[in-house]
Amino acid sequence: MDPWVYIVLVGAVAIVYALRLPAKASKEDSDEKKSLKETEAALELYMADIEHENTELLQLVGSIKAQSQSNKTALQEEIGTLREQVTELSKSLLLLDARLTAEEKGLLQLAATFSREPSAAQSAENASAAPTAEAEIQPARQKPVSSIKLRYPRLFELHEQGKSIDSIAKTAGLQRGEVQLILQLAHQEESV
Repeated sequence: MDPWVYIVLVGAVAIVYALRLPAKASKEDSDEKKSLKETEAALELYMADIEHENTELLQLVGSIKAQSQSNKTALQEEIGTLREQVTELSKSLLLLDARLTAEEKGLLQLAATFSREPSAAQSAENASAAPTAEAEIQPARQKPVSSIKLRYPRLFELHEQGKSIDSIAKTAGLQRGEVQLILQLAHQEESV
């Protein structure tokens, strides 16, 4: 073969290869572009999710802030009410203290007046009625009035019948200890 045929064949192969190269490069470029578009779409979805979560977070923080503000306002109102009550109670305490002081002064004056009057009245009374007072005291000592028996007649009636303390307590609707105490008081009253 002639050398020029070789040159033509090599040129033809070079032309075919040159034509084939851009087709292969455009196929690789289209794959890269497709991959790049998928990555961009994924990033856009990710950014949309982050933006949505940020919006929810901002709403949550806003609601917490509003709730804390309303709680703060309610607490301030309650503190104001409590301060008013404390002020009123302080005024009331001062008034009561003043009344108590006035009452104490009145009682001291009354006690002083009473302590002066009986000594004068008692000395005059003792001089004129000494025998009569002693006569009145002796009969009182001789016959004590049993007030406990008058207050609990059914209890003493059952006791005189010989009923037990438990039976008396059940019948009278009292506790066993109360019945014992009443009986002991009546016994002490009789022995005086």
